[in-house]
Amino acid sequence: MPNPGITKHLSPDTPVIVAFMIDGRPMAVNGLCVGEQPLKIFTKDPRTQDIRYPQSVVLVWHREESVLKGEADAVSVEPHKAGFLLTIDRTHVAEVDRRVYARYPVEVAVSIRSVCDMKESHVIALSQGVTKDISLGGAWVDVQPVVAMGSIVEFHIKVDGEEMSALAMVAHDNPNRGGNGLEFIDFYGDSRDKFLKFLERASKAA
Repeated sequence: MPNPGITKHLSPDTPVIVAFMIDGRPMAVNGLCVGEQPLKIFTKDPRTQDIRYPQSVVLVWHREESVLKGEADAVSVEPHKAGFLLTIDRTHVAEVDRRVYARYPVEVAVSIRSVCDMKESHVIALSQGVTKDISLGGAWVDVQPVVAMGSIVEFHIKVDGEEMSALAMVAHDNPNRGGNGLEFIDFYGDSRDKFLKFLERASKAA
């Protein structure tokens, strides 16, 4: 059933990123909300034609100074004008807030691969940085250049020989501090289990 509450948060003419997870890899496309009940998102990205629906997706958009996230189902796509129209259903909306998880002051080398930002359909750019605090919900990373708020990135660390990767959203950017606040959207493979064990060790060392 359509969720009428979503229209209080994501109104027509709002730019939005739709992040898919296809065969364990992220695919993010830019779109524009053009309809409600059910939610309709217009995109010019032709890759949406090649996806088997329904698919779980994460929606990311700005409202004033906040970044909002919606977990949803993309149920279909159809040609529309000079692009494609996605129909979105069963959306749960939440404001990004990493503070619900305990954070630990751990410094670990991290690679951040940009997947999509709020201006381009898809972006491939790799940055290196160091975490300053980390939790199950996200991390603060000192990185240059700073990644734009609202971007979708791949987060990758290696600790004690264990590699861990997650799809994340840039929830905060601070050029003066030289870093980004990331919120994890989804973990790859067994990365979540490895990450939990890593945080257990970090909590004992804190």
